[in-house]
Amino acid sequence: MTDSTEQLLSGTQAADFLGVKSATLYAYASRGLIESISADKGRERRYRLSDLIKLRQSARGFKSVKDITTPVWTGPVIKSSITEITNTGHYYRGQDAIKLARQDEPFEMVAELIWETTGKQKSWAKLKPLVLSKQAKSLISTDVDQLDLLKFLLAALEMTEPVHRKLVAEDAVDGARQLMVTMAVALGISEGRDKYMADGKFPIAQTLLFALSGENSLERARAINRALVLCADHELNASAFAARVAASCDSSLYSCLLSALGTFTGSFHGSASRRAEDTVNSSMTYKTARAWMKDYLRQFDRIKGFGSELYEAGDPRGRLLIETARSMSSQNKHLQRLFEIVECVREQLGKEPNIDVGLAAISYALDLPPGSGSAIFAVSRTSGWIAHAIEQRLYGGGMIRPRARYIGKG
Repeated sequence: MTDSTEQLLSGTQAADFLGVKSATLYAYASRGLIESISADKGRERRYRLSDLIKLRQSARGFKSVKDITTPVWTGPVIKSSITEITNTGHYYRGQDAIKLARQDEPFEMVAELIWETTGKQKSWAKLKPLVLSKQAKSLISTDVDQLDLLKFLLAALEMTEPVHRKLVAEDAVDGARQLMVTMAVALGISEGRDKYMADGKFPIAQTLLFALSGENSLERARAINRALVLCADHELNASAFAARVAASCDSSLYSCLLSALGTFTGSFHGSASRRAEDTVNSSMTYKTARAWMKDYLRQFDRIKGFGSELYEAGDPRGRLLIETARSMSSQNKHLQRLFEIVECVREQLGKEPNIDVGLAAISYALDLPPGSGSAIFAVSRTSGWIAHAIEQRLYGGGMIRPRARYIGKG
C-alpha cells in the first residue's frame, strides 16, 4: 500500500532526478534498488521520491554481500561542461571527438579545446620539457613499466620544482602544456630517445612514436594522434573522479595527476589495454582464433575488451582505432590475430571491441613495445585530468566527501 502523501515521479522525471538514462532507471528497479509502482491509469510506472533520494545519496559503486552482484553506478552527480557521452560517441565542449580524430585534428588543439584556452599550435612549438635530475634519471631502468615511469616522473618533478603548481595560478595551463610534453618525452629516457618533436605537425604524437619505437614518421604518428584525440577525456570515469577529489582538497597539479594516474594504472581501467594484449598473446598458441575462443569460454563467461555499458552499438573509439590499424600496411602476426578475435567475438557473442582493444591494435600496427597502448592512453588522458581538476577547483564549491553506508555490527 502506497502512502498517498508520498511524492511519486514518472519514469522520465525519476531518470532526470538521478541523472541517468531510462534503461538505467529500469535496471535499478529490476534489481530492487528502488520500487516501481503501478500508475492509476496506463502502463507507466512511478517511483517514490524518497527512494530516489536515498539512491542518489548512497555511496558511489558501493557493494556488500547483501547488495546486487552486478556493479551499478549509484553515486553523486557532478556537473561538468567538459565532455558529454551519448549513445553514438563523446563530445568535447560540444565538438564530436570521433569527427575530430577522423579529421586528424592535432591532439594539442584538442587539449586546448578541453581546457577552453586560446593557445595555438605555435604555443606548443615553443615549449621545452621540464628537466629531470641526473639522480632521478639514473633510477630509470630499461625494463621499467611505462605507467610506473610516469608516476615516478610526476613525484620527482613535484619534489624538484621550486613552486608547486597551483590549479588556480595564472600560469596553470602553461605548466600543464610543459608537463604533458615532459611525460611524452620521458617515455624514451630508458632508450636514450627523450627528444621533443616540437616542429612536427603532431608534436606529442611524433614525440611518443620516437620515444617508443625510435621512428620519426608523420604517417605513423598520425595513428597515435588519433588515439590521443579519442582518449583525451571520457566524462567522470574513476581516474577523473580521483583528480577532482584531490583538486577539491586544494592539492597541487602534480598531486591531482598522481591521484588520477594511480587510479588509472588499475587493471580495470587504463591498464586494460595491456590486458587486451595479454588476451591476444594467449591466443597465439592456438591455430585459430575460433579454437582459442572455444577453449577460453569454457573457463570464463566474457572476453575482456569487448562490450560497453555506455554505447549500445559498441564503442566508436575502439571501432575507429581498429579501422585505422587495419588501414596500415602491417604484417604483425599479433595484429592479424586481433582482427580474427574481433570477428569471432562479433559473430559468436555479438559484442564489439572497446577502446582497450583499439589501443592494442594501434600498438601492434606500429610494432610498439608491450603496454604502449596504456602509456599513450595515460599521456592523452592527462589533458582531461587537468581539465577536471581545474574545473573542480574553480566551480566545485568545497571538498568532495562522500558518506559511507555502514553495514557492520550494530
